[in-house]
Amino acid sequence: MGFSDPRIGGGTAVDPGLLGELLSHAVARANFSGDADFQRAVGDRSITPLRYSLLELIGANPGLQQVQLAEALQLSRSAVTLAIDYWQGRGCVERRTSTIDRRSFGINLTETGNALLADLRTRVLAHDRRFAACLNQHERAELGRLLHKLQGGAE
Repeated sequence: MGFSDPRIGGGTAVDPGLLGELLSHAVARANFSGDADFQRAVGDRSITPLRYSLLELIGANPGLQQVQLAEALQLSRSAVTLAIDYWQGRGCVERRTSTIDRRSFGINLTETGNALLADLRTRVLAHDRRFAACLNQHERAELGRLLHKLQGGAE
């Protein structure tokens, strides 16, 4: 069973070799396609899916610590630090001393961050609908279940 059908200009098929049999490659190609539409929808090439994900998590979970964000996104703490620094530089997030442990900081949205996140949510939802438009409701749910399983999630 082949998962890949790469084409070049004019629609000429290219033999994908082993790539055509790799499910991981098919998932990556779908992700490339989704990322390209995400960038068009957001309208700011500096806002990557990862940076959006971080902003969304902060908006949904005010006060999360950096280590919790890293775990939720399965990233290193240094990668999360860079993403937080990006949003902080845009005036969208701020680090606040934790009321529970004064040695740690929680990450919170600013008013600017809340306004931008509201706009991005609208754009990202429209992108997601376009991205999955070829799937019916059952297929979408099944794909979500299977991707969760591939990520190590329980059935």
